[in-house]
Order: sequence, then C-alpha cells, then structure tokens
Amino acid sequence: MNTQPIGLAGKAPIYVYAIVPARTGAAIGADQLRTIAAGPFAAVVGEGPKVESRSREALVRQLLAHQKTVEQIMQATPVLPVKFGTFVPDEASVRAMLERGGPAFSATFDRLEGCAQVEILIRWDVQAVFAEIAKEDAIAGLKKKWELNVGPSDEALRVVLGGLVKQSLERRRATLAAALFETLRTVGVDAIPYPATADQVALHLVLLMKSDRMAALDRLLEELDATHGGRLSFRCVGPLAPYSFATVEIETVDAGTLAQAMRLLDVGPAAGAAEIRAAYRRAAKRVHPDMAGADVGDSADMAALTEACRLLSLHAEAGDLADRPVLVSVRRQELAFNVAA
Repeated sequence: MNTQPIGLAGKAPIYVYAIVPARTGAAIGADQLRTIAAGPFAAVVGEGPKVESRSREALVRQLLAHQKTVEQIMQATPVLPVKFGTFVPDEASVRAMLERGGPAFSATFDRLEGCAQVEILIRWDVQAVFAEIAKEDAIAGLKKKWELNVGPSDEALRVVLGGLVKQSLERRRATLAAALFETLRTVGVDAIPYPATADQVALHLVLLMKSDRMAALDRLLEELDATHGGRLSFRCVGPLAPYSFATVEIETVDAGTLAQAMRLLDVGPAAGAAEIRAAYRRAAKRVHPDMAGADVGDSADMAALTEACRLLSLHAEAGDLADRPVLVSVRRQELAFNVAA
C-alpha cells in the first residue's frame, strides 16, 4: 500500500477513503470529496488527512479525521472502508484498482449487506476483583508470612505474591471474557475479540451486526448488566463502517520497482507463480547464510529477494505484470486473542 503522498509526473496523489457501489456514489454530499467510477463500483477520494508530523498524537488525529469521513460516506451509501493512509498515484490507477478488485468488492458487499460494525468495551471493578484475589488461600498465606516476616526475604515474597496475583487476575478475566464473548456473539454475524489493554478492561470486541439486530444487542447488554449485578460497565460505539471485517488494501507499484524485482529473481513478465517460487529458491541458495556460508550470505540481500518474490507472486496471481500494476485485497482482521485460553 502506498502510504506516502507520491504522484506521477509531478501530479498530486489521490487519497482513497472508501469503495461504494457506483449507482449510489452520486448521493455522497460531503465537501471536498468526489467519486471515480469504473464498472459497478466507485472510489470515494479526496485530499486526505493533512500530514502534520509523524508523532503518535498527529497520527491519531489523522486517523480520526479519516474515520469521520468514512462515517459521513456511510450515511449515504453502503461502504467498504479503505485502509487509513492509502494514496494512489493517479486516476488511471484508481480505475485499474476498481476493475481488478471488482470481484472481491462484489462478494464482500453481498456478504455485508445490511451490516455494520459495533465496538463494545466492557470494564469490571478491578479493585473488587483484587479484594477477592487477596482472599485466595495461597495468596492470603503468603501475605501472612510477609506480615510476620517468616520465610523468604521481603523482595522474594513480593515477586512471588505479585506473580500469583497476576495469574489469578488473568485467569478470572479469561473466564469472564469467554462467557461474555460467547453470549454477545449470538446476536452478531461475526465477532472479533481484542486483547485487554488495561486491568480495568474485562473484554473488548467488535461485532458485525445486521441493522435489524441492534435492538436485540441493547436488550442483551441490559440482561448482562442485571446478571452481573451492576459490577460491569458497558461502552457501545456504532454503527460503524466494517473496518475490522472488510478493509480494502491497495498496493500500487511503479514499473521500475517491478523491473528490479524481475531482475533480482531473473524472471520475465510472463512468469507464473511456480516459476517465481523456483527462481526465489535458486536465488536464496546464493545469499542465505545457512546455505551459502556466513561470509557469502547477507540479510539485506535475503530480505530484498523475499520482497521481490512476494511482489511478483501477488501480481502473477492477479493475472499480469502490467506497466501500472495494482494489487487489491479485502482483509478481515485476524483473531486478536483466544478468549477461551
């Protein structure tokens, strides 16, 4: 994916926010946006977030601006969000992307019809949990030894005690998270859990929801609140574009980069996937330290060969190695952690 604003022949690059059905693209009324159509789909494009700096704070502001724009587009038409930071060199490349990605876009729109993403953050009373943990026999016994100054040194006891508390906390959270996840996923089409980023978080997940199931989700959250006696707090954000379940990734490669990859592997433009893999294995034997010896192998050379193989293989799968190749994929966020662990 191009994440830097690089255009062709001095032209400004095009920032892509989303893919929409061409028939509904005209309904988008947001300022500073326009659509570029090819076939049944259109790309919603604009100048993109202003690049202030590469600091975390600036990137967060830019990401929020990107998401706000996608949510505006979503009010007018079904949408497939494009990965944050995606620049495409020119309109010809945008149209090539739409044509190449057409089958994937069609299948994804069919799968997500009538769906939106909802993000749910569930917090628990971690202080109450710590109080319960302190009553566990093993932990209470160690605390007593610490207070009586019996057994190992204070530092050793502190380390052991801290480890036991952490294990108990994670065990309790995993049990609760698994139960909550299994309950909440029943009202959704799909669900992805994310790792807890703080002790106060019991479960963080995103649900892919049919619009007519939103009321059922509200009722389920109320039931969970009652079941747990108000010991949990719920934060629900949505409906959102389906970022976690279908984000479009676009990669454009200039002819020079493609030609360099072909030279590295010594293959021609018509090379198929099998030929590319064979060429990679031959080249790897010449530079890999384990195969060619420590004095011959070079990690930078190996990395360049691996990238060349990846690039050529992807474009071979796409069907050609054109002068302006564009690779398109629709990605679902992988399962972030195992709630049953």
